[in-house]
Amino acid sequence: MKTRILLFTALTGAILSAGCISKKAYDQMVPGENIRLNQLGYLPGSVKKAVIISSLSDKFRIIDSAEREVFSGYLQDKGVWEPAKDTVKIADFSSFDKPGKYRLYVEDAGISYPFEIGNGIYDDVFRASVKAYYMQRVSTAIEEKYAGKFTHPMAHPDTLCWFHSSSGRQVGSMSSPRGWYDAGDYNKYIVNAGYTVSMLLNLHEYFPDLISDDLNIPESGNGVSDLLDEIKWELDWAETMQDKDGGVFFKLTSKRFSGFIRPQEDTLPRYVVGKSTTSALNFAAMFAQASRISKEIDPDLSERYLAAAKKAWSWAVKNPSVIFRNPPDISTGAYSHTDFSGDFFWAAAELFVTTGDKEYKEYIKSHPVDFTFISGENWWTSVKHLGYYALILPECKIDESEKAEYKNAILADADRLLADLEASPYRQPLNSFVWGSNSDILDLAVIFATAFRISNDRKYLDAATETTDYIFGKNAVGYSFVTGFGSKPAMNPHFRLSATDGIDEPIPGWVVGGPNSHL
Repeated sequence: MKTRILLFTALTGAILSAGCISKKAYDQMVPGENIRLNQLGYLPGSVKKAVIISSLSDKFRIIDSAEREVFSGYLQDKGVWEPAKDTVKIADFSSFDKPGKYRLYVEDAGISYPFEIGNGIYDDVFRASVKAYYMQRVSTAIEEKYAGKFTHPMAHPDTLCWFHSSSGRQVGSMSSPRGWYDAGDYNKYIVNAGYTVSMLLNLHEYFPDLISDDLNIPESGNGVSDLLDEIKWELDWAETMQDKDGGVFFKLTSKRFSGFIRPQEDTLPRYVVGKSTTSALNFAAMFAQASRISKEIDPDLSERYLAAAKKAWSWAVKNPSVIFRNPPDISTGAYSHTDFSGDFFWAAAELFVTTGDKEYKEYIKSHPVDFTFISGENWWTSVKHLGYYALILPECKIDESEKAEYKNAILADADRLLADLEASPYRQPLNSFVWGSNSDILDLAVIFATAFRISNDRKYLDAATETTDYIFGKNAVGYSFVTGFGSKPAMNPHFRLSATDGIDEPIPGWVVGGPNSHL
C-alpha cells in the first residue's frame, strides 16, 4: 500500500508549472476515487460541475487528451454532506465548452475518470436504454441478431397460467403471454407496468420523432417507432390481465421467487393473483394514454384500448378501496398501498385527456391541486404527478386558467426541490435513500425537465442536468448507475437475467436501483 501511495504521489507531482503533465505520468495515473463527475460527460452550453471530497486543495485543472491544461478554476467549499460524512468541494467549469475528451485534476485528489464535452454524449446510452426492454421480453427467444451475446431461448411462454383463488376464480387457467420481466425476478406486475408504460408514452408524446424505427428489434422496419413497438409488447400482456367484469388481476407470478437460474430453467407453475383498485386504475391510466397515441397508427386498436380503460375505471369506481395483499401462499412482490387518491387522479386525467368526458373532469376538479413530490418507492405509492403531466399537454381540453393552475403547482414544487439541490453539498435533490432510490432521483430529473418545458427558465434545465449527472457518477459512491456505461459502471445488479448468463458484464442500458440506507 505504501509503495502505491508513493507512486501516486510521484505521478501527481509531475504537474509542470507550464500547465502540462508528462505523457508517461498522464498515461499511468490511476483515477482518484475522490473526484465524482458525470463519467459520460457534458453537453456544450450546459452546467458542468464535479464533486471533490476530502481535499485541502483550492484549485482544479481540466487536462485535454494531449496532456495540456485547457481550463482552471477555484474549488468552492460546500461543507459536509452528512449522509456520507464527506467533506465536499465543487469544481465548476460550466463556462468551458470546447468539444473534446478531458480529465479533471486536483493536486491532492489526483486525476478523474475521462469525460467528454460534446453533443452526442448520450446517444449510445439512450439507444441502449430503450433496447434493454427488448432484452427483458417474456415468452420469446432473445436472438443473437438482435441481442448479440445476451441471448437465451424461449422462456415462460405463459400459455398455461393457473387462477389463484385470490383472483376470484377457484379453478381453471388462462393464457397471458408477452410482457417484460420485472426488475429482479421473472414475474409480471400490473402496477410496475403502469408507471413504466406511462413514462415511456410520455417520452413519445413530448418527442414523437426522437426514437425511429431502427433499434434492431424484431419489429424494426415496420414503419412504427420502435419505442411504441416495444411498449406494445408489454401492453399485449397487460391486456390479458383484465377480467370480464372490468377488474384487473394484480400480477402473474410463481408462488415464490425462483432461484437465481436462467429464465428457461424456471419451471415453477405460474398463477394469476388477486385484483385491486390499484391494478384497475394503473390499467385504466396506461390504456387510456395508449389509446390516444395509437389513434393515428391503428384506430381499431385505439378503440379497443379505450374500451378496456373505461371498463377498468368503472370497476374501480364500484370497488374504490380494494387493497392488494399477498395471500398466505404467495411471497413475491406485493407493491401494496392503501391511499388510492393519486391513482384515481392519474387515471381520471388520462381518460379525460383522451375522451374529454365530463365524468373524468368532475373527478379531477374534486381533487385538491397538490403536486408535492413524495420520495420513497413512489412509482407505486404516489403516482398523481403522472396525471399532472397529462393535464398540461397541449391537446388537453381544459380552460387555460385551469391548465395554468396545474403548471404553477409543478413549478412551485420544482422550486422547493431546487432549493434542496442548492442546499446539498453534493448538489443533488435527494438525501434519503430507499430500495430503488434511483427511481426517485430520475423522477426528480423529470420534474425539473417538465418545469423547464413549462417556463423556459434555465434554472430548471440546470437542475435536470445536475440530477442526471448523479446517475452517471456524481454521487457519493462514484458509480455510473447505468450498466455498461461510464468508466466505473455498476456491476452485479439484482437482475436474474444477467446474474445467470455466464457473462461478466450485465446487459447494458439498465439503471440499477441505487443506494439504500436501510440495508
